[in-house]
Amino acid sequence: MNLFKKNIGKNRLLKLYKAVSQSDAEAFDTRSLIHFLLNEFDQLHLNLEHFYVTGPYPNNGWKTKKGFLDGLNKKDFKNVHHLMISDSDELMRLNFRNWSHNRTIKIDSDSIVIELMFDENTITDKGLVSLGKRLFEVLSFEYGYIFSQSKIFSISEGKIKNGIFFYSEKENAEYQKWSKYSAATKFGFIRNVYKLNFLSPNHLENEDLNKVVKSIGQLNTYDHFSIWTLTDSEVEQALKLLNLSSVLVKNESFNDTEICQKIDDEIKKIYTTL
Repeated sequence: MNLFKKNIGKNRLLKLYKAVSQSDAEAFDTRSLIHFLLNEFDQLHLNLEHFYVTGPYPNNGWKTKKGFLDGLNKKDFKNVHHLMISDSDELMRLNFRNWSHNRTIKIDSDSIVIELMFDENTITDKGLVSLGKRLFEVLSFEYGYIFSQSKIFSISEGKIKNGIFFYSEKENAEYQKWSKYSAATKFGFIRNVYKLNFLSPNHLENEDLNKVVKSIGQLNTYDHFSIWTLTDSEVEQALKLLNLSSVLVKNESFNDTEICQKIDDEIKKIYTTL
């Protein structure tokens, strides 16, 4: 593919987070999730070509869906730590992470993460909202959001610089912080405010956030989650009201919270055993 054409246009992203302990991570039904996602990709007529898995598999990369599924079936879909799938035309990229069950030290504050990135012409925001609703049935996530970004940014929101024989990526600092503290969503914290936000009942118990949600945008409530929808100007209004609130993990005030300290202590516990 032409490297210059590759960076033209926008992608739409859906990111979902399920806070887990190690035992939750070990019990997660990866088989159902993968079959669900592959069926969704078939409905979008994607030409899946790249499959990469980290876990106890004889070959961690496959070029066909059959080879990929055969490899996972042999291991009964066990211990999938990191899964990446993409199609041949860069219309879709999936990242799935469930690192917790691979840890030798048990911790209570970790996350199962799904990141999906689609070319803007492959699926609409409405289609991504619908996909998020269906994913709740197999993920039971606490938090998620949908946004668009230039194709010069990767799924990790880092800016990719293409060279003639290489590319490099500088990761988004806010994304790095969120990756460290995403388990805080279980306690009602969120990364940021987006035009489309999936919130749990715990989020609406946060006084700062609940006040803003009730006064700005539109909230649609379902059985186990709500979707908070805003315009661009409403996003700006909400961020102004929450600019000092610890409910946003990106804010400095989050660093002084009890849950931030708890996650820091668990991270230290992991690295002192390495």
